[in-house]
Amino acid sequence: MHTAEELSKVLKVLADPTRLTMLKQMQDGEQCACSFVDCFDISQPAISRHLKMMRQVGLLLERRDKQWIHYRLNEASPFYSIVVDLLGQVEMIDASCDCDAECAI
Repeated sequence: MHTAEELSKVLKVLADPTRLTMLKQMQDGEQCACSFVDCFDISQPAISRHLKMMRQVGLLLERRDKQWIHYRLNEASPFYSIVVDLLGQVEMIDASCDCDAECAI
């Protein structure tokens, strides 16, 4: 069981369509932060803010590789099963994302 406060914080993070789409993309595996900048029509600082919010509630893990940061779903999160169930209801948008080949996984 989760406290109402903990669950409320996670649900607030999940309430944003951009963050839900980012999480859906990470469901298939690790993603470089730069790929999100290429996929969404928003600035890099805005992408960073979204990623920070998801990290702060424990939904994401990050891995640094030189100047690139790669993100993945945190399977150890107590909210992981809730997130996966929710993402199963999210329609995936086929975005053509062009990420710099140097940051590719």
